[in-house]
Amino acid sequence: MIKSFAVLDEKLGNRLLLIAVRRGLIYLIPLLLLGSFALFFLSLPLSFYQDAMDKIMGDHWRFVLVSMHDGTFNIMALLMVLSVSYSYVAEYRDRHGDNVSPIIAALVSLGSFIAISGFSKAGFSIANFGVFGVFVAIIVAVVSSKLFLKLSSFKFLRIKAFSDGANSTYDYAVTSIYPAMLTIIFFALIKQILTVMLDISDIQNLISNLLYNGFSKVKSPFWSGILFIFLIHILWLFGMHGSHILEPVAQKIFVPALTANQTLIGLGQVPTEIFTKTFFDTFVLLGGCGATLCLIIAVFIVGRHRNQLRLSKLSFILALFNINELIVFGMPIVLNPIYMIPFLCIPVILTVFTYLAVYYGLVPYTINLVEWTTPIFLSGYASTQSINGSLMQLFNLVVGTICYMPFVRLAEGVSKARMGQNLQKVYTLFNEQNRVMSNFTTRYDDVGNIARFLTADLEDDLQNKRISLFYQPQVDYEGNVFGAEALLRWKHNSYGYIYPPLAIALAEESGLMDKLGYWILETACSDLERMNKMGIQEITVSVNVSAVQLESDSFIANLEEIIKKHHVKPGSIQIEITEQLALANNRKTIEQMIAIKNLGVKIAMDDFGMGHSSLMYLKEYDFDTIKLDGSLVHEILTNNNCRNIISSIVLLGKSLNYTVLAEYVENEEQKLVLHELGCEKYQGYLFSEAIPYEELIKYIFPKNRYLDYSPKTPF
Repeated sequence: MIKSFAVLDEKLGNRLLLIAVRRGLIYLIPLLLLGSFALFFLSLPLSFYQDAMDKIMGDHWRFVLVSMHDGTFNIMALLMVLSVSYSYVAEYRDRHGDNVSPIIAALVSLGSFIAISGFSKAGFSIANFGVFGVFVAIIVAVVSSKLFLKLSSFKFLRIKAFSDGANSTYDYAVTSIYPAMLTIIFFALIKQILTVMLDISDIQNLISNLLYNGFSKVKSPFWSGILFIFLIHILWLFGMHGSHILEPVAQKIFVPALTANQTLIGLGQVPTEIFTKTFFDTFVLLGGCGATLCLIIAVFIVGRHRNQLRLSKLSFILALFNINELIVFGMPIVLNPIYMIPFLCIPVILTVFTYLAVYYGLVPYTINLVEWTTPIFLSGYASTQSINGSLMQLFNLVVGTICYMPFVRLAEGVSKARMGQNLQKVYTLFNEQNRVMSNFTTRYDDVGNIARFLTADLEDDLQNKRISLFYQPQVDYEGNVFGAEALLRWKHNSYGYIYPPLAIALAEESGLMDKLGYWILETACSDLERMNKMGIQEITVSVNVSAVQLESDSFIANLEEIIKKHHVKPGSIQIEITEQLALANNRKTIEQMIAIKNLGVKIAMDDFGMGHSSLMYLKEYDFDTIKLDGSLVHEILTNNNCRNIISSIVLLGKSLNYTVLAEYVENEEQKLVLHELGCEKYQGYLFSEAIPYEELIKYIFPKNRYLDYSPKTPF
């Protein structure tokens, strides 16, 4: 079942239209949060708060918050046109490689939206640019983007212009003149046809009336309320802000219902309207659409997925104020076939439960206007003037949480399966690029998602010391251990051990390498210090260093600090660099390697003999050890050229006074041939795989001739 859900989730997630709408809303999250907080602080139903703000700041604080609200929610339709259109064209360009500017397409969509809205007509309502116009904005954004892309595909409509200095922005602008012009003309003509032939002067008002008429035909107030909640969440599942799109219905049906209750109370009569806008905001939309506060608590209770827990913690405070865009699009819930069921059903269930509680007198009618940003429990009391309102919210919170819990477990299973598949894509691409990262974390596909996911977990595990060092013993011909190579091992909580070169590459790309490299050096020296105290004095620990580390200005100072801190001999530490790094031969590399040698630390060249013209560079660096590339050792039994190369390197090593060590020695035959060629130092599975520190001690302690059983301080 998990595999089936994973396949369905992937198919839905690849739909261009749905991606554009979802991503367009994600782009608006900062503005949605700003507008939500402005509304919250503006309308917080606490008299002492309102009085205190008036005394301290006068009326100015309200004007500031109203302006913030105007700059966000009151231009929501305009923002939606820009973000959805940009997302659509950007994704289309990435998929098809078309040379079309998403910025220009977004501006064309904005022009198209204003053209069809009748902005210059008498009686135009500026509210059409706010939440009332979101539905039309999404339609115009998608249609205008499609039309603009289609027109741009016709060569005869694209003006060829190549500016001096290869100014691509100018070229984009000129080639878009005719497609942009025709797109906006199309919407202007549609507007004129609607006005002249159908007598429709305000398309926003038309849609508002259509929605209202549809609901007014539902004679039962109960079923009208159920339909309202259900449609809100259907729209949300497809990435559209359901509450904003159905705001005209709320304003024409459910806001007047609250006014009717207040009027009856003023006349000394009993309220009659159960369903009001405040009813839904207070008792159903706990934490926002889908009762997502219940989902967040369910994740806290049964969730094991670290990223979901992290996201839930980040969203919790916002959800208390019914702001849930982070969890809706971060989880994500939009287009998610697993969360679709509880997201649709739980609000309906809570609506029915609360309706029955009010109907049978357990909870009072809602009689006070409470803004949707008012926190849970406070809103329940303020809207009903009864503690029973808060208790009803608590009951609904428990019910919703219990309903979400099994879906959280199922979603984590599907996510783990999907991310595992994406991890294999990363491994494949990483190896195809010769173990070099190329902006993986900035990609907007599956590879980018898993790269960012792993990077966040790597940073978290590094911070909380959930990564480790293993050691692969290095032995001589007699089997005595003279050294060990420290190797990073990161055991992910969901995917097991992550390929070490990939972990290093992620650290380099994300800026974590200095921190990770410092931890590796310190851990290796700490373990070496413990070995020294046990009497293992003549053991060398090798530590791999990347180009990013070596070029860091703080590397030498950190290395010296760590050596002194753990009281180890500088000569018992060996820094391994790759052949490619050595061959870079830039001033910074040379200076750093000289500084390393001045500290008394050894230097080894890893992967020597990978095809570069490296022999001439041996004179530039004072290497202590040359580690043969594994490809030479792998073919030593079958390829005479490999044997000749190794023999030459060994002879050169005797002349230049460096040690030759063979890696990837896997069988006794390889070891014997290497011995015949003069190579006496080995590392590989024939002797041991990489093992934890405790197992390393067990491996070397009973038999090693390099041991000194009289523990002593090296200084």
